[in-house]
Amino acid sequence: MTPRIIFIATYDTKGAESEYIKEKILAQGVDCLTIDAGVGKASSFAADVPLDALCAGSAHTAESIRAMKRGEAIAEVSALLERYAQNLYREGKMDAVIGIGGAGGTQIVTQAMRALPFGLPKLMLSTLASGNTRWYLQDSDIALLPSIADVAGLNGITEPVFSRFAAYAAQGAVWHRKEFAAFRRRLENRAILRVSQTMYGTTTEGVSRARRRLEEKGLETLVFHASGAGGRSMENFIRDGVIHGVLDMTLAEIGAHIVGGLHDAGPRRMEAAVDMEIPQVIVPGGADTIVLPPLSDLPDKFRTGRTLNFHNPTMTTMRTNVEECIEIGDFLVRKLRGASSPVKILIPTGGLSSIDRPGEIFYLPEANEALFATLKSGLKDVACIEIIEDKRHLYDEGFGEDAADLLAGLLRNAS
Repeated sequence: MTPRIIFIATYDTKGAESEYIKEKILAQGVDCLTIDAGVGKASSFAADVPLDALCAGSAHTAESIRAMKRGEAIAEVSALLERYAQNLYREGKMDAVIGIGGAGGTQIVTQAMRALPFGLPKLMLSTLASGNTRWYLQDSDIALLPSIADVAGLNGITEPVFSRFAAYAAQGAVWHRKEFAAFRRRLENRAILRVSQTMYGTTTEGVSRARRRLEEKGLETLVFHASGAGGRSMENFIRDGVIHGVLDMTLAEIGAHIVGGLHDAGPRRMEAAVDMEIPQVIVPGGADTIVLPPLSDLPDKFRTGRTLNFHNPTMTTMRTNVEECIEIGDFLVRKLRGASSPVKILIPTGGLSSIDRPGEIFYLPEANEALFATLKSGLKDVACIEIIEDKRHLYDEGFGEDAADLLAGLLRNAS
C-alpha cells in the first residue's frame, strides 16, 4: 500500500499554501489526505476533509463554529480534530501526520498530534517554532520546523521551506510504513526487560555509572532528562507497560512543581510506577536544584535571600532551602505511601549533585537533612519501602553501581 500522510491546515487562511504542499507530497509517490481545521470564512480551496466532516457526530456545524468567538472556536475545533485523528489512526489510515500554522493553527494541530502514539511521525511547520513551544510539544515526539517567513503566500522564501517540509513528511511516512510495526513490537516485547532513569547535567556521572551497570546486566535502559517533559514522558511510558523498573535518580522536577520552576513535571510525578506496581529504586539526586530563567529574567521573589548559580546563558539554578526540601519530602511521602510493590530509597548523605558537596555553591547539609528526615518519618511504617542511608556522594565511585544492583535485585525477585 502507498504510505499516507494526514495533512492538517487552516484552509481559511492557508488554502493556497496547503495545496502547494500537497502537490509536492503527491509528486514523491506518497498519498496525502488534507483536513481543514480553519475557524474563519470558508476557503475557495477545498480540503479532502472539510470542517463539516470534523463536526459530524457532535453538537457543532461548520457554521456554528465560525459564529463563535475565535478563542472558543479554536478550542472546539482542537477537540474535534483530536477525536477525528485518533479515529483515523485506529483505522490504520495514517503513516504520518503533518500540519502548518501560526498561533491558532499550531494549537489546533499539535493538540491532535499529542493524542497520537509515540513513534508515529509528527511534523509541524510553525511560525512559533523558535519561541516558547512547551505548550505545543509537552511530552510528545512532535518535530517542529520553523517557517522562517509567515505561512502566507508563495514566494522565494516560502516555496523552498514548503518543499523541504513536504520532503521530510514523505520520508517520515515511508519510514513508518516500513519500520513502525517492528518498532512497536520491540517496545511491547515482554521478554525485553526495560528500565528507566532520570538525569540532569549535575547528576550525570552517578546516573551514567548506574546505566552502564544496568546495561551490563542485560537491561535495556531509557534515560529521561528531568526537564518536566522528560518526567512526564517517563510516567507515560510506565503506564504504557513498556518500562518494568525505575531507577529515579533526579527529582528536581518535584521542587520545580512546588515553587514554579521551569522543569515542572506536574502534580502526578511519581505516581505511575506505584499504580503499575513495578519495582523502584529512588535516589533524591537533584533535589537540591530548581531551574529558573536566565538571571536577567528572574522573577523578583527569587532575587534576594537565595543561592543562585549561573548554569548557562539560558538557565539559572537555585538551591532548595530547608522549607522546600521538607515540601519535596512530603510530596514523595504522599506519592509513595500507597505503594504495594517494592521500593528502595537510597540516600547519598554525602551530596545530591555535582555542586552539592563541601566547597561547592549548593552545599547546604541542613536542607538535605530536612529532606531525609521527612522521608524517614513519613515512610517508616510502609512495609514495602526500605530506606537506606549511604555516606557516599552521588558521584562517588560505586554509588551508581550499587543503586543499579538494588534495582536489578528487585527485578530478579519480581520475575
